[in-house]
Amino acid sequence: MVLSTPQARRHRQLVVVALAAFLLGGVLGGLAGRSTAPTPADRVATVREQARQTSAQLRVLSLHVEAGAASLGAGGDAGAGLALRRAEDDLTRALGQAPWITAERRDALMTHLHELERAARSAATSASFAADVDSLATEVDTTFGLRPTS
Repeated sequence: MVLSTPQARRHRQLVVVALAAFLLGGVLGGLAGRSTAPTPADRVATVREQARQTSAQLRVLSLHVEAGAASLGAGGDAGAGLALRRAEDDLTRALGQAPWITAERRDALMTHLHELERAARSAATSASFAADVDSLATEVDTTFGLRPTS
């Protein structure tokens, strides 16, 4: 005697098994994705590290100006201009990932940076230029919460 399951019953069992597998896969996938996703604190720390590196680059430029590095006064795409363009790229990237920073604050930082880029063409070796670069580095630190506001 052959026992057979009716086709409607097999179809119903297949649908139930497929639905259960789909739900189990969704739950397991969601848990795995959630556990490996960066937390907001991780994202803030990453942005702050980018800002810290940008302000460190600016401070290095300031030190080179104070030390009278020859490459800073060569004109054109000399050291100061190149360093400021790199700082602009890095700062733009960090600001793009920091929604907590207001548009006014972003504009103020970028305006200060652009003023320094213009000044670098003629005054890259002056003490006041070095002080301005250091001031921008401090503004970056303060804006991204790397040092307390004064």
